Amino acid sequence: MKSSLGSAINSKAKIPFHRMLAYASTDTAGNLLYTTVSTFILYYYTDVFGISVAAAGTILLAARILDAFDAPIWGFIIDHTHTKWGQSRPYWLWMAFPFAIFFILMFWSPDLSTSGKFWWALVTYLLFGISYTGIGTPITSILPNLSNDSNERIRLNSTRSIGG
Repeated sequence: MKSSLGSAINSKAKIPFHRMLAYASTDTAGNLLYTTVSTFILYYYTDVFGISVAAAGTILLAARILDAFDAPIWGFIIDHTHTKWGQSRPYWLWMAFPFAIFFILMFWSPDLSTSGKFWWALVTYLLFGISYTGIGTPITSILPNLSNDSNERIRLNSTRSIGG
């Protein structure tokens, strides 16, 4: 009886402010990087890497179409993940390295033909987007695991939105 009461008390425990800030920092960091990429990528592709505006626009369109499918797929993958680290946490660990690699490759300018540059830009940008979603989706999916109290989850999500 005492253990069930103890778990009920713990489930209603208030989340410390420093943990709320830590949770908010996930969106802060992700949005800083994503905003940098999204504002700079078109300039980079056309003026630095040397592909046409039409090719760069096609790459960005393909990425947005892919985004419609990769987020639900990541959600399905996370929902069916069962590790000793939980469902969401492994993706922060496992996706950080590929995310960093694709970020670097996206801004690497290999000396390729015009079509080679298009395919390089397309593949690296798409893989960057997929890996970004692979890190971003667990940030949201872990929320119910952080607190059983709906008011605390609202505070966490609000703090994260402010951080973003």
